[in-house]
Amino acid sequence: MKTENKKSHFLSRLFKHLDGIALAPTIMVLMKNRVLSLICEFPGINIESIYNKVRNEHKNINIAYLNVALRMLCSTGFLTKKDESYFFVISENAGKNLEEINHNYSIAAPLYNNEIDYSIIFQNSNILESELFTTLENYIKHLKQHPTHWNEHATKTHVEGCMLGPLIVTLSRKGCFKNIKKDDSVNWWKEINKNWQNIIKTLFHLTNLTDENQKITEYGYFLFKRATSYGVTVSYLPTFRNINNLIFGNYKTLWNEPGEIEKHVDRSMNVWGSGGAHHTYFKKIDEIIIDLFNLPIEQQPKGFIDIGCGNGKLIEHIFDLIYYKTERGKQLEQYPLFIVGSDFNYKALEATEETIKKADIWAKTAFGDISDPKSLAKRLDEKHQIQLEDLLNVRSFLDHNRIYTAPKQQIQRNSKSTAAFCHKGKRIDNDALQQNLKEHFEKWQPYLKKYGLLIVELHTIDPTLAAQTLGKNAMTAYDASHGFSDQYIIEYNCFLEAALDAGLKPDPDHEHLFPSKEIPIVSINRLINSTD
Repeated sequence: MKTENKKSHFLSRLFKHLDGIALAPTIMVLMKNRVLSLICEFPGINIESIYNKVRNEHKNINIAYLNVALRMLCSTGFLTKKDESYFFVISENAGKNLEEINHNYSIAAPLYNNEIDYSIIFQNSNILESELFTTLENYIKHLKQHPTHWNEHATKTHVEGCMLGPLIVTLSRKGCFKNIKKDDSVNWWKEINKNWQNIIKTLFHLTNLTDENQKITEYGYFLFKRATSYGVTVSYLPTFRNINNLIFGNYKTLWNEPGEIEKHVDRSMNVWGSGGAHHTYFKKIDEIIIDLFNLPIEQQPKGFIDIGCGNGKLIEHIFDLIYYKTERGKQLEQYPLFIVGSDFNYKALEATEETIKKADIWAKTAFGDISDPKSLAKRLDEKHQIQLEDLLNVRSFLDHNRIYTAPKQQIQRNSKSTAAFCHKGKRIDNDALQQNLKEHFEKWQPYLKKYGLLIVELHTIDPTLAAQTLGKNAMTAYDASHGFSDQYIIEYNCFLEAALDAGLKPDPDHEHLFPSKEIPIVSINRLINSTD
């Protein structure tokens, strides 16, 4: 196989691993509660009929999260959504092999039925009492009886992702994959507790990550170098373990009390995974920053604000970029930069303060709610004598995580979105969600008239397109992690409509889509005043 074809094949397998981490628990839950059997029994059944039939057995069934699950299965081609009335048809192949598919996934069931602490592989503990050990042992027995093949059934690749994804993340965060090279002998076994070494060595060999001599294969090297790509999906395992609760039980189980640690996601892992996975987009962000801070000084922003600053690393990156690669960087004594890191999480603000202190950057921090720019502007003025509108506003993958509020204005646009949206267990009409996004942008528009908003955002795509491009993106995992946790990724065309309706438009010189214009899952824009 040519190198280019290998890379494409390896990447496809990685994406299917991510699909599997989200799909396995979803399909097992829908099978257990007869939803998929109903769709087989009544071809063309709609979501309301499914809800009513299942409600006889499960009085707590939640139609909002059921909708998320069914749409997600449409994105894999497992189901087909016939029209906007939500009629579902199961694919012929899946219908014939429903029991076999469920059996394939069931080997991963213990990983979702139990709260697994993967750091146990570094600890001196009794492995025989570990559900993780027992599950891996059973999976290895299965692999020995049924060796994996590159062209195997997708469900088997999905299960491989369930087994490998969390382990790869755990080992990478421990630093095991630093400085690895192709064909290297594995040198991180010493980090793993000796009781765990043999089973993980065997697992990695049987899944082709290492060869019979414990050397890293080309495939293994590809995955280990991209370990952060697993991080965001794996960080949502707490949510995936609660899919049965969300749809058929107590959907409030993942709600947090004020001051509580988030229950639905491992936030530190999420930040780690996001940081690694987002390097692809930094180059385009850099282009926008360089262009703006190379303008004549009277046309430049006084500085920038990173809203949702996390650990402050983006602030450090943007400052270095301006300092070393722009004309403004040569004039900082005469025209100093006003830099602000803002976040809703006080621990994030503390982390940002530590980052900017180590980097010796003049910057301020301020508590800020993405849904309340007016209060943020007032806080900046009173505490730091900085005007929000004088800064370039920067944020990445944040707006879809705003808190939903019912539209305050009359809805005037019929949304073309195919997405599934929930808020606190309630299903949100797509027209209302797009109106909410428009009103969200309207709150920000007065502060963006001078320099605009540099925004990186995640989007969903039509399920039919997602099913046609399986293995070319991680859409299934994104739809699951965001849909089940009340986040609002909307199609790019709907995102632009909401911005335009709010008086904002993309700067044509700074509009970028990934992986392509045909499959716009991530967008990078500088949104500017549409009257300019």
